[in-house]
Amino acid sequence: MKKSTLSTSEEKVLKGIGVSPGIIIGKAAPLERQRTTFIPRRVTVDQVISEVKRFEAAIEKSKGELEEVKQRIVEKGFRQHSYILDVHLKLMEDRMLRDETIKMIKERLVNTEWALKATLDKIAEAFDAIEDEYLKERKEDIKHVVERILRNLIGGELRAIEDLKENMIVVAHDLSPADTIQLNLQRVIGFVTDIGGKTSHTAIVSRSLEIPAVVGLEDITTYVRGGETIIVDGTEGVVIVDPSLATINSYHIKQQHYRYLERELLKYSPLKAETQDGYHLTLQANIELIEEVPAVIQYGAEGIGLYRTEYLYLNRKTLPDEEEHFQVYRRLAEEIAPYPATIRTLDLGGDKFASHLELAEEMNPAMGLRAIRFCLMEPDIFKAQLRGILRASIYGKVKILLPMISGVEELREVKAILEDVKDELRTRGIAFDPEIPLGVMIEIPSAVITADILAREADFFSIGTNDLIQYSLAIDRVNEHVSYLYEPLHPAIVRNIKRVVDVAHEEGIEVGICGEMAADPLYTLIFLGLELDELSMHPIAIPRVKKVLRQSTRTEGDGILRKVLEFSTARETEQFIREKMAERFPEDFIQCTE
Repeated sequence: MKKSTLSTSEEKVLKGIGVSPGIIIGKAAPLERQRTTFIPRRVTVDQVISEVKRFEAAIEKSKGELEEVKQRIVEKGFRQHSYILDVHLKLMEDRMLRDETIKMIKERLVNTEWALKATLDKIAEAFDAIEDEYLKERKEDIKHVVERILRNLIGGELRAIEDLKENMIVVAHDLSPADTIQLNLQRVIGFVTDIGGKTSHTAIVSRSLEIPAVVGLEDITTYVRGGETIIVDGTEGVVIVDPSLATINSYHIKQQHYRYLERELLKYSPLKAETQDGYHLTLQANIELIEEVPAVIQYGAEGIGLYRTEYLYLNRKTLPDEEEHFQVYRRLAEEIAPYPATIRTLDLGGDKFASHLELAEEMNPAMGLRAIRFCLMEPDIFKAQLRGILRASIYGKVKILLPMISGVEELREVKAILEDVKDELRTRGIAFDPEIPLGVMIEIPSAVITADILAREADFFSIGTNDLIQYSLAIDRVNEHVSYLYEPLHPAIVRNIKRVVDVAHEEGIEVGICGEMAADPLYTLIFLGLELDELSMHPIAIPRVKKVLRQSTRTEGDGILRKVLEFSTARETEQFIREKMAERFPEDFIQCTE
């Protein structure tokens, strides 16, 4: 929930979501981007063809605009950020977006704007039902694409970010990734928006451009007319409008301190993730797009611990075939080599991507036919992905990770299917790694309880703490009424993780964490005590965790864990670990006090 308070009679303090760390002080430059409006109207049968032509012309014009933006940023030396625009260009070519809109024009006899908006609403509804926060944010990409097409349909001006006469902080209701990519071509030192989330592509771009940014402020645009002094704290998610002189002086000191810490932090990227007494904890990265691999390498990851494949299936009518899977995974394996890439198989329900599949509507999709359950029910879809992964396995170190496994029966079914796929490839004379590792995500309480059984038949474990916490504590973290119960340090969670690690090591297999907990340095010493083998996180978090590791010892982690296991509540545990980290890293960037 956003909170806003007045620090003095003048300054306004707003709390949002910090999506790109750093502190910046400057003048506000509002970016007025009025939303497109149109008049829904009926059309005659004779007008259908002209409406379809209008739609296709608007798409082509929109693609041309994005290609122009892409060319500009490449010429300016920012090629690494152009992949976001490639995503939007692919969305404009998406058959579902085109076909559904044209179908509505023809069947409902409505104008193109009306049909396109109805298609957007239909797609957005499907994305809203997705539990994964990262994937849910992809809805914003589609909205930005549709907004651009609508502007070209009605002849509205899609004004680019103007050249500024001095360094400014952009204030907007929202920014598209295309807007954000162009920020560093202008005199923009930061940005803030009313809406947005931490995992949106706009947020990802802002982090890669190292532009301090805060989103989700709800009403920042109502407080800014232009020219005001504002402070943007992208680390804490705080924005201050018209700050007092004392506040400005205070933030100047914080700014200098932060910049010093960031320079020091990046020194850890190329160093080993090793404690002072020689314990190596492998740090890997979670990614969704192959274009993120350069950042994975830049921040010192030792491979990809989680490659999400859901984006290959979303917002399309046709399913990805074996060849499409193979080409994507081959490129992934080659670009991350010599490090390994762990590919998670489809982690969605069939209702989210393939409209031709006739599936019953579910009361609770999060616990219904999704992930491995869906794959086992639709083996042809599953086999196409497995064949693609296997074929790519000879181009690098590739591992397969299975989501939402609840017991050993499912694992055995998958292994049988995998053997069938291997036999198919052998018959076709296609090479693959016959010993490709097959891992299990531990994210359901039944998997924790039977982890000793699973460990005998799996090659490795990866603990998905996001879902494990929700399922173990029976809470929905996006439900504001119970979100306060989402406690990573709940004694049940710590004990669940400990059990999984202990039984995995007894069977001689490695175990890691790929949930949000892995990226928080607050928990690193606890993970050391738990004897985890691997942590996988957003690439930008790796140097922070690496710094804690290199300044600690395994023995210290053991002592921390013994103390943590004595506590009976999450509050006691969190207070203890925050005080301990404040004592151990008093000058560090880690926020150790409430």
